[in-house]
Amino acid sequence: MRAERVILWLIAVALGIKLVLFLHIAFNDPASIIRPDSDGYLSDAKGWVQYFSTPMAGLKHSLYRTPGYSLFLAIFHFGLNLPLVWIIFLQLVLNILTAVVIFKIVPLADRRIRLLSAAIVLLDLPTTIYSAMILTESLHLFVLSLCLYAFVKYIDQRRIGWLAGAVFFLVASVYIRPVGYFLGFVFAGFVVYLWGIKKVLTGVVHAIVVLVLVYGFLGIWQHHNLKAHGEFTFSSIDRASIGMHGIIGRYAKETDPQFKAMPPVIYYIDSVGRNFLNLMTSPGNMKDFHSKVLRIFGVSFGYLFVVFWWAGCIFAISKGKIDVVGQFLIVVLLYFIAVSLFSTGWHVTPRFRIPMVPALAVLSARGWGYLILSRSNDVKTS
Repeated sequence: MRAERVILWLIAVALGIKLVLFLHIAFNDPASIIRPDSDGYLSDAKGWVQYFSTPMAGLKHSLYRTPGYSLFLAIFHFGLNLPLVWIIFLQLVLNILTAVVIFKIVPLADRRIRLLSAAIVLLDLPTTIYSAMILTESLHLFVLSLCLYAFVKYIDQRRIGWLAGAVFFLVASVYIRPVGYFLGFVFAGFVVYLWGIKKVLTGVVHAIVVLVLVYGFLGIWQHHNLKAHGEFTFSSIDRASIGMHGIIGRYAKETDPQFKAMPPVIYYIDSVGRNFLNLMTSPGNMKDFHSKVLRIFGVSFGYLFVVFWWAGCIFAISKGKIDVVGQFLIVVLLYFIAVSLFSTGWHVTPRFRIPMVPALAVLSARGWGYLILSRSNDVKTS
């Protein structure tokens, strides 16, 4: 009971941090919610509004952005006339709902581990920071967590309905933010692995269902882009990420003499290693909210929290008893790490770690369950 009480206090602290940040924004710094990407989303949201009023004129939406978040803004900001600051409040509420989903993602786990998973989601600083801006992170994370929850239920029950639900939320998450575009292949491969050799035909059929549904629905927007922009692509953002900052061909573009002097193999090992550490250890920065108190708090708390969830993850994996749900979460985690490093390179930031939060939260909570909570009682991890 003592451990559970501590975790509940952590959750209360996390909710307090979000409330304080929202009040600071609402009364002291409302302009901080607008970032360079925000104008693009708001412009595309106006395109949705015009389309709803005069559908025959066609949808005016950029090729660069995917339509999910701009539709969200069109409905809640322009349609329901919610001020942008209340959109931020709604996004912070989505953070809380995400924690609820993560709490339920491993339903047979010890209640304390489930609570700690939710607490880690709520305490994650980059998630809170970028949810307090007109950006995709909060909505994307919520929908992605629903996708993972449905797939975990499919792992547990092997029912095609749960797989269809996972596919639906996966497609929705990609429409919000395209980072998960290739997750359909990861899900399909894991489905085959899940059914094993003895039922390989069932696994292959379910995997084909995943691929057909995911890329069929994503193909609808690609077809729209072909008609509207002349390009059969889901988003042209890859030109700004992979084309400009991606790891492929980076050595040839390198201008720093110190790095250029390295052999290519050493250069790429060094680059990937540095970028990985930056991705997985940067705590997030609250400087954009123009408060010295928030900035100092962000740095001091952020690093302590990174050490906390890292320790839990390392211990969970080092135990070597990773069940199929844990294996699935590790695969998802590795996917987002690989995509972030491949596409962004030296420009990777803590923002790219946010889609990993559900997997990190569950794995870290399990690790701390092994390390501390299990001293008083045996901890079941499904």
